[in-house]
Amino acid sequence: MDNALPTGKLSRGKVVGKALLKIGAKKTKRFVTNGDKTQNHEEIADIIFDALGELKGVSVKIAQQVALGMPFLPPAYLEKISKSFNAIPSINKALVRKIIKTELGLYPQDAFESFEMTAFAAASLGQVHLATKDGEQLAVKVQYPGIKKSIESDMSLIHFGMKRFAKGQNVDHIVGEIEARLYEEVDYALEAKNCDFFRENMNLRNIVIPKIYHTLSTDKLLTSSFLEGIDFETYMLSEPRQDSKNNYAQMIFDSYFYSLYKLRCLHADPNPGNFLFIEGGKLGLIDFGCVKKIDENFLQDYNALLLDILNKVPDEKLVNHYYNLGMVKEDTLEQMLYFYQEIIKPVITLYMEPLMGDSYDFKVNNNFSKRGFDAALEVQKKQYTVIHQVHEEYIFLDRTLVGYYALFEKMGAKIETGYVKSLMKELV
Repeated sequence: MDNALPTGKLSRGKVVGKALLKIGAKKTKRFVTNGDKTQNHEEIADIIFDALGELKGVSVKIAQQVALGMPFLPPAYLEKISKSFNAIPSINKALVRKIIKTELGLYPQDAFESFEMTAFAAASLGQVHLATKDGEQLAVKVQYPGIKKSIESDMSLIHFGMKRFAKGQNVDHIVGEIEARLYEEVDYALEAKNCDFFRENMNLRNIVIPKIYHTLSTDKLLTSSFLEGIDFETYMLSEPRQDSKNNYAQMIFDSYFYSLYKLRCLHADPNPGNFLFIEGGKLGLIDFGCVKKIDENFLQDYNALLLDILNKVPDEKLVNHYYNLGMVKEDTLEQMLYFYQEIIKPVITLYMEPLMGDSYDFKVNNNFSKRGFDAALEVQKKQYTVIHQVHEEYIFLDRTLVGYYALFEKMGAKIETGYVKSLMKELV
């Protein structure tokens, strides 16, 4: 598929409107005929996936972030969205040549010793080509043309939908945070700086981060060293040993908290496509478009909350932490406790479950996502306006870690928590 990216609000709105009409028809048909619920989910998932493929780019990225942050959706939806990570329609070869000529002033065959015109990997905001220069293998990420223009139109639709979900409550801070991250993700010059930062400062054994070639990079083109490894799906299909799965899950888990506590900067996109499983037990970390810098005051409050949860302090004290984070409104203690116990506690209890002991086995607890889905549904029944009270930094931390938990569950891996807890205690 070589369809051009629709960039206007009207053209993208037509795609969304057509998909909504189809979904409405499928829901009506099931209601009238009392059809099979699972089949209906699959049919609707197909419609959504087709629309995402037509919209490309930003809408796909938003959908992926929703899926990663809430791995509690029906299986049909998760399966389709997970396919979207590497199945976005490609840019045609003539356009790739034109983009590289515009960005570097040279056609691919002149800028590189060799350049594969067929992309070997897709990203939601672009695609990646294999090239060579001075005998080095390179990965060249080419951004979809017009992707930046689509952000404004897509975010207006998202803002409208979220306001309806929040019953008219203020969601500007959340929408603004998502929009800011999206604009950062289409700035490949910024991504290059992020990659340099993590390459220089991520001092964990066996974590491999590519080198950026700045003379071959612009804000729409990113050239890095090529990492030889396999993706998550290929790794799992190879039927790896349990100790291998445990080792990789541990590296991902530790690197998340190392970034949070040591670097104050988080690689906030738990897309499984951002990891490469490299021979010798090494883990490649790629795609630094979605990076979140963590405010020091927030981290202090957040860490105090986590430690008190681990120490099983009374709910009355935990309420104060959420008040400090702006997630519980000032009221009588009784009302504040009620909100915490009914709305926050069911979800945070599950979120913290893997950290409560010395280790956590996702192979044994293979219903983690299912329990998360049930907890989210129960909260939704009780309160529809919670979203406007969620701290924007809290969103990115939770979304990233829950996304990793979902990954560990798929792996059936076991993690140890000792190193992470030592990082928490060091901050006090």
